[in-house]
Order: sequence, then structure tokens, then C-alpha cells
Amino acid sequence: MKQTPAPNVIYVVTGHTDLNDRVKKVVDLALVDSEIVLIAPNIEGVACKTLTVKPYTNPTGILRVAGLSRIKRAVDRYLFFPSTRVLYVRPLVKVLKKRIARDLEQGRTVSMLICVPPHDMCLLGLALKSHSPGLFWITDWQDLWSYDENYYQRIPRVYRTRLLGLEKRIFGACDLNITTNAYAKAVLEEEFRVPANRVIAIPHHFSSDDLNQQRPITPVESKPGDNGTVKIGFLGTLFKPPRVPGNVVCEAIRELNASGLNVQLHVRGLYPKDTSADALARMRADGLIFHGPTNHEESLQSLFSYDFLLLLLADLPNSRAVMSIKLPHYMLTGRPIIAIVPERSAVADAVRRTGTGYVVPIEGDWRGQLKNIITGQGEPPMLRRDARLIEAYSWDNLLSEWKAVFARAATQSLRN
Repeated sequence: MKQTPAPNVIYVVTGHTDLNDRVKKVVDLALVDSEIVLIAPNIEGVACKTLTVKPYTNPTGILRVAGLSRIKRAVDRYLFFPSTRVLYVRPLVKVLKKRIARDLEQGRTVSMLICVPPHDMCLLGLALKSHSPGLFWITDWQDLWSYDENYYQRIPRVYRTRLLGLEKRIFGACDLNITTNAYAKAVLEEEFRVPANRVIAIPHHFSSDDLNQQRPITPVESKPGDNGTVKIGFLGTLFKPPRVPGNVVCEAIRELNASGLNVQLHVRGLYPKDTSADALARMRADGLIFHGPTNHEESLQSLFSYDFLLLLLADLPNSRAVMSIKLPHYMLTGRPIIAIVPERSAVADAVRRTGTGYVVPIEGDWRGQLKNIITGQGEPPMLRRDARLIEAYSWDNLLSEWKAVFARAATQSLRN
């Protein structure tokens, strides 16, 4: 007997082969009368229905084969707008136009969640929304686009005006924009004039299932440095200018060790680009230790090895609107957070509000404050963790907000 399809279908589209925890949790939602279909270049380890779509072959790949990778990158920047990601968007449009048209003909409500970055995935939304106005298009802006120097400066100058026009069209056509915090929500409303009823904020989450339940999730009683070494942990890419100025923290660690302290910064993420083995050895001697990237679960377990956990953001407009995806997991471990970030920012507000760490304003004279915190001198403020506010970042609490998003999508699709 042929099975009747669910009345609602939700396409979740990402350009990444490795899904972050936010996307994994969303596609694992149990929704009544709804079918979730994950679409990605390569898919493993998810329980929902999936659709694998491969990008078109880049004709400039022959330059890499010829050993001309640098020339290839330069050619790609000017040949493809906004980036080579259009070679993935085009086959997506071809496949999904037919599927969505068929779904709508069958009387199903259809919504699509596009997870960005990469931001040019939104070209898919523009194309499909034009072809099928009944589609309800949602964008999860985990990072903003032109507002973020890290992304905007990658676009050749000749294309930047065109990019701003494209971004304006995206905001005009997208039915619902999700951000990770109130600061980013305000940016979309005030800087890009997106109507307030089309923007919501759903923060990143932690899930206690990611941690071994035998591990403590309350602050440790031992004093940092009891074993002679203060260990600071950092997840992610430490050198990501201009937003993540890892060099300034490296200099601070070097100065602290030169003053007679024994401080180590352990980085669990990508090695600095084009760094030689000798340079890595010198960094290790200065107290900067790279462990390389690991999977999500191993990275989280490693956090229990450290006395403090570091967050780092430069004093830039977009840095105030960034909510680090690792911050909720930092909160869960009970290890005190050192947030070297703009004083008025989403990260600073979250750390202060939950009592999970110390905010060290990066726009000020922060080196002395950092030294006081890790040595326990100068009477750093006592942390008062607020379990109720920390729990607000739990997936168990946030899943209802995601369910409400898709319920809204189904209702408004019917109206369309």
C-alpha cells in the first residue's frame, strides 16, 4: 500500500559537508504531520530523509592540477559572483524547482530553511521563491553577510555594490529571518530595514547529551594553577582576522610567561594557515599549543581539562552581533569563561547575565585585567552562576522555538 506523504514538507539546505550541531538538532526534530528533508553536498549520520546534490564541476580546476592554485583562486574570485558556491546553487535550483512544484500540486505546504554561511546559498531562495511564490523561505543567519568584514572584504571591490543590491533583494524576498541574538536582530531591523515581524532570534544551544554524564557540570573547587600551570582552552580558529585577533592574545600569553607565570593556551581547532613546524614549535615554547581539529564530542570533553575557557572577538561592529556557537557549551561545563570581547556585545551580555565568566573589554587596557583573573589577584569579581538563565540555552528549551518557526511556516504557506 502506497504511503501518503506528510501534509507539510520542510527542506533544510546547507552548503557544508560537516553539519554543525545547530543544523543537526533542527533536522532531528520530531514534527507532527511534517517531513524534514536535509539537502547537502554530502550527508552522513542523520535520521531524517536526505537528498544529496553535488555541485557542478569548476572548469578552473585544471589550474590546480597544473600547480597554479594561486592563479586559480584569483580567477575564481572574478569569474564567479558572489563565489564559486554558485556551482552548487545551480544544480540545487534545477532539482528543487521540480520537487517543490510537485509538492505544491499535491496540496502540501512547503517551507525551506537555508543555513548560512555560506551566504550565497540565499541565491537558491531567490530563484525558488520567484518560481514558486507559495514556498515559505526561512534563512538562519548564523553569521551576517556584508555587515561582517570577514565576509565583505573577500568580495572584489568591483562586485561590492552588486553584492549590497543582492543582499537587499534577499531580505525583501525572504519570509522569515532567524538570528542568533538580539544584537543581530536589531542589525537586520535597523541597518537593513527588515520588518520586525520577519526577524526572530534563537540562540545557539548546548545539549547535555553531548557530555559524559559522569562529568561534573558545576564549577571545580580547585584553584586555577594549583598544579603550577594555568591552562586556558579555546575551541575554533584562533587566527581569523579581522574578527578574531589571535595574535594579540598570543602576545599577552608570551608576556605573562616572561613575567614568571606558567600559562598555556590550548587551541582545539585549525592550525594557523601556512605555519611551519618550526613556527608551531616556537609557539609551543611561548605557551601556545595547537591540538588540531577534533569532532564535536571530543572537543567538548576536552574542555574539562582546562582552568579557563577563552572567547575572543575584536572591537568591530559585527563582533557585537556575533553569538559564538561554542559559548553555550562553555557555559555547561562549569569552567569559568574569559570573554575578551567588546564590552557592549551579545557575548558579553550572555556571559554577564548567566554569571559564567569574566568579561574583559577588548577596547580597553585588558592585559592587566587578564593577569588578575588567571592569578586570582586584584580581587576579580566572584562568579555567581545562574542555573535558570544557563538552562535557557538548553536544546530542551529551545526546540519549542524551532517547532514554532515551522508551525508558522505551514500556516503562512496555506495563506499563500
